[in-house]
Amino acid sequence: MAYYNEDQLRRYFEKAIQKESETQIKKLEKEIDYLYHREVKKVSDDINIKKQVQMAKELKDVQIEYQEELNQIGLGYNERLIQERNAMAADIFKQIETKIKSFVDSKAYASWVKGRIAENLTSINGYEVSFSCAEGDQVVLALLKESIPAKQLSITESKSITFGGFILSIKDKHMEIDETLDAKYHEQKEWFLSHSKLFIRR
Repeated sequence: MAYYNEDQLRRYFEKAIQKESETQIKKLEKEIDYLYHREVKKVSDDINIKKQVQMAKELKDVQIEYQEELNQIGLGYNERLIQERNAMAADIFKQIETKIKSFVDSKAYASWVKGRIAENLTSINGYEVSFSCAEGDQVVLALLKESIPAKQLSITESKSITFGGFILSIKDKHMEIDETLDAKYHEQKEWFLSHSKLFIRR
């Protein structure tokens, strides 16, 4: 067994302590380094998550904002489209009304009225009938008086009839037949608005 004097023993312990200290310090340094990097990564991940959450929130806010703008644009466009469609339809019907009035002023109107009276003579036969026509419609008045015996005939001029034609009423049969151009015009107008698929093309 080796013997150490006091000085040698002191140096031995100092060396042993220093060696052990260095080992422990290195171990501690490694542990600290690991903990440091772990915490840094944790903080970094947390920051990234917060950034992603914030970005997602901001993106959603932007999407909502722009969606509202797009909706407003869409509503404005649809409203303008409807206005233009209605304006076009109104212009079409205005032209049709002008053509109807021109038709009533032509010789063809008398032929048409005569044909409508003839079409209904079988319903009229033997019954007292009443007719309504537009105010001042001399064509209808003359043709009715010409076609139907006076004792069967009653004629009323009506403000509700704008264009022309007549409404035939047979009280005993509870029958009313509308042969006015107004009825035909409104019927075709309704059909047109429902089925025309009038689109605005740019």
